[in-house]
Amino acid sequence: MLILEVLKERLIKSELGQEWIKNPLLSQDIWFLEKLGYTEEECKRGKQKNIYFDGFSLSWLKLLTKLTVLATIRQKLSLNTAIHRITYLRQLDEFLLIKGYSQPEDLTDTLLREYVSQRTTRYRQDCIAYAVRLWDEEGWVKLSYTHIKIKKKLPKIETIPEEVLYQIYNKFDLFPAPLERLFRLQLVLGCRIGEMLRMPRQCLKQEGNKLFLLRWIEKRKQWRFYEIHHLVAELVREQQKFLDFELGADSKFDNLFCKVDVSTHHSRGRFKVEPVYQPEILTYPGIAYWLKDFREEADLKDKYGNKFELTSHHFRRTKASIMAYCDAEDEYIAAVLGHGSLDMLPHYRKRSLERLEKEANSKGYVDKYGQVSSFKPRKRRYEKLAEILKVSTPLGECHRPIILGDCESRYACLSCDHHRVTLEDKTKLEADCESLYQDLQKAKVVGQERRITEINRLLDLLKIRLRGLEELQNWKMK
Repeated sequence: MLILEVLKERLIKSELGQEWIKNPLLSQDIWFLEKLGYTEEECKRGKQKNIYFDGFSLSWLKLLTKLTVLATIRQKLSLNTAIHRITYLRQLDEFLLIKGYSQPEDLTDTLLREYVSQRTTRYRQDCIAYAVRLWDEEGWVKLSYTHIKIKKKLPKIETIPEEVLYQIYNKFDLFPAPLERLFRLQLVLGCRIGEMLRMPRQCLKQEGNKLFLLRWIEKRKQWRFYEIHHLVAELVREQQKFLDFELGADSKFDNLFCKVDVSTHHSRGRFKVEPVYQPEILTYPGIAYWLKDFREEADLKDKYGNKFELTSHHFRRTKASIMAYCDAEDEYIAAVLGHGSLDMLPHYRKRSLERLEKEANSKGYVDKYGQVSSFKPRKRRYEKLAEILKVSTPLGECHRPIILGDCESRYACLSCDHHRVTLEDKTKLEADCESLYQDLQKAKVVGQERRITEINRLLDLLKIRLRGLEELQNWKMK
């Protein structure tokens, strides 16, 4: 008890302590989330109303944990972060008791490092580092602690493979219509699932010919309007009309997506019964259950025959990877996804490059400058039209972005920026070079200067391509 009294005295003298010393929460072990500033809607979405401080044996550590959580909430960090910090500090309490320690001064650098290294996770390390720094800055407990440097694993960027995405689109109609619209919108917008569930019913606005969608950006804690395509707006309008029909146009329910309930006949299978739509918030667990049953019902499998464990975040990651593949600027991707920083984007970019390298293994291209291209030049937006837009020429392929109108480089493909050759064309190009050398000798004999100049120009263009093909061939042989 003496330790606890000393800690309270230090608390009164600290900047944050003066603010919190009279807070009734410090004497309570159950905190209601709404009293902490979380909205009723946020609590319903997460299906969690309280956080708990039971299970502590050391009263001083319990008090420090409560103060740490108050500081976490004050920083507007996520509820999950606060809950993780309670968990790891409770585990520290258990660790100290097992080791036979009970005083704050027992928390030496060696002991804390031993605790962290028991289960060396970034979250446990971050929790102890944050707590030690906070307690020290506020003068509550002075500790010595050297961070254990954990080699961070590269983020696991799980996107939906093309073959699985094809299966999903073919089976999307298994979902009740509102959920199908929800996941289609998430894939297009790249939103977090929490941002989707928070989207207001009246989220569209029009300014002239432009359409905008109101979105909550979780990392920045702000609402923002984003310009959208008219087909995206049409999908939103369909959902708004659905709500008007099911709940009534005068319903006070203000979210774009409501609860989809099949609990009454769930034994018959989630996709075998007509759901009941209720004016209640759609929850995270509810979404997880629907996706779990969907991947089983649709029998989602990758190209190796393995089951694909689809989650809602896959849609967001896939959106990010598609934008990276299309060479969108990092800042633009971050804005669309609502990232708090650009830290994650290099990993999406890396995945995109890996994909291009795989494509290059099957077929690489060389342009008029001899540069090796690991992918076919994109056809603006319409990837599926690639084979239609590709035009065969006597010496390779034409990859013009459009095929309307006449070609300014007709009969002069070797001089065109849109012309590409592959290793399959190498033999043909070498034969053409040999033929041009023979023509060059004849032109020199009769003194045809203009002919000589033209042949040399064509030879230079062919040699550049052949050097590029040699480079591509060497790269593939590595």
